Amino acid sequence: MDARFLPTTLAEGKQYYADFEQFDVVFITGDPYYDHPLSGIAILSRLLDAKGYKVGIIAQPQTDAEYQACARPRYFFCITSGLLDSMLANYTPMLKKREQVLVPERALMVYTQKIKQLYKGAVTVIGGVEATIRRFTHFDYKDNALRRGILNDTKADLLLFGNAERSILTLLQRMQNLNFSPFEEIKDTLDLTTIDGAAFRIKAGITPKNLRVLPSFEECSLDKRKFSLLARMTYLFPQDGFVEGCGLSAIRHNRQSHPLREEEMDFIYGLPYTRKLHPNSKNLALVEDMVRMLETSVPIGRGCWGSCSFCVIPLVQGKEVAKRSKESIVREIEALYASGAKKINDLTLPTLNMYGSYCALFNQEENIHSPIIDSDITVYNKTEYCNQHCVGCKYRKISDDLIPILEEVEKLNKKYKGTELELRSALRHDIVLEQKRLFRKVMQFIQRLKIAPEHISETVLNQMNKANPEAFREFLKEYKQVNEEQGTHKNLVPYFVVAHPGSGMQEMKELKEFCKKEGLFVNLTQVFTPTPGTLSTAVYYTGEDPLTNKTVYVPRSFREKKDQKNVLMTLKATSNEDTEVRDENG
Repeated sequence: MDARFLPTTLAEGKQYYADFEQFDVVFITGDPYYDHPLSGIAILSRLLDAKGYKVGIIAQPQTDAEYQACARPRYFFCITSGLLDSMLANYTPMLKKREQVLVPERALMVYTQKIKQLYKGAVTVIGGVEATIRRFTHFDYKDNALRRGILNDTKADLLLFGNAERSILTLLQRMQNLNFSPFEEIKDTLDLTTIDGAAFRIKAGITPKNLRVLPSFEECSLDKRKFSLLARMTYLFPQDGFVEGCGLSAIRHNRQSHPLREEEMDFIYGLPYTRKLHPNSKNLALVEDMVRMLETSVPIGRGCWGSCSFCVIPLVQGKEVAKRSKESIVREIEALYASGAKKINDLTLPTLNMYGSYCALFNQEENIHSPIIDSDITVYNKTEYCNQHCVGCKYRKISDDLIPILEEVEKLNKKYKGTELELRSALRHDIVLEQKRLFRKVMQFIQRLKIAPEHISETVLNQMNKANPEAFREFLKEYKQVNEEQGTHKNLVPYFVVAHPGSGMQEMKELKEFCKKEGLFVNLTQVFTPTPGTLSTAVYYTGEDPLTNKTVYVPRSFREKKDQKNVLMTLKATSNEDTEVRDENG
């Protein structure tokens, strides 16, 4: 392994690898090449490099020459649009085109089709956020219509969804002894049905055992109730495998990968990242400014079980939290301090106070082999049905495991004079009411606390699958008390979503009056954007709740969306210090 950037051209490959003839895998991404453990491409490329594979990276290609910079790989091209769905990257919630976006619209289609044009017969594997959230029939906000699963639109050979570390290594191991051939000729020898987190084409009409059959694309297109059924099935059974018909073929979606175990996480996040942007990145100065605060951010885990109806994090990272060990996290922080860093700018997790928590329903042991650490590991399955409402569930075990980590950081800050940690990741306010000791410890490391109550109307909160209004009121009292105990006046930064299904002008006025009464500035607000794969988007398209089949009010016009946002914008802070408004109107 080498702490330099991984190669981005054939010439760099010859310098980086001994006995180099061609790359084993070439990654194509819509993001700049950011060699940091917050980047999925950085994680996968470093992992493959550590396992002895020769890896090339092509970032944000536009010309044929850029696509050909690493030539044909031995095994496959691995294609992603990056950390954001390419349509969300290109358009605001009001469907205005964003400027200075280098990822093309429908990036997976553009990239895959270009590779198929330039390299006849090359194997193409798509993955990442866009591939994951669009893998089933989905509503597309720009088209205002349903689209087929992304494998059908891209014509890629294989889709690896969610966390792909185990699946990509397993695929490579099975391809090692095969001569180069078109994918359809080697497909049957790869035993794809046993690779968790993989989706691929099968013949129509085949219904493998232990898989759920989803309504087909054609059925969903003709009947919105069928699309509601698809949304309900994929929401209620996130760990299951599915078969979905489309035209003359079907897509088999294997069960999702089990969350990574602690020792796997420690290995992955202990790889030698440079934590820098590649110097040849496009718009380098602009992107460097955007990621500057991330350089000393330390990931402590992935996944979220909050089950918010509009959120894609559970689809992409999983509903169960995979965590690094305390020792691994503290070791990375100390290495950053020892290298001269004066400030750690966050310990990142989608929801900070979920670190160490777990679901007790995952109680059926299974032994599998981990190609990440080359060892057998024990994973856990859930056999009992549940409604996926995790917050408040008696089987959800809340943890204060973050406290010992913060205590170790305090020791490091004394050892390395002039250093500090600032926590910036959001807390789940209703959960932290059960973690009052942890809450007080976290408050010692924040300057402003970000939370996401999203709304105050019970009608809207029910559609969002968020906590009831009383939980937010109780949190505000607790927050005030902690400030008084610690002798501080730290700002609270609440995040609200407007124009979500269920939200009308009356609900927005209710939210405004609540904020005025509580003295809350609305610093972060977002117009709801229908995002593929989420329950809220199914409600937006069908006008009914897929879980209950009850009609739901849906604000659709841009005028109403702006009016709802304007209700809150009158409450925004007036000082530069307190204002952090996300204006997504374009």
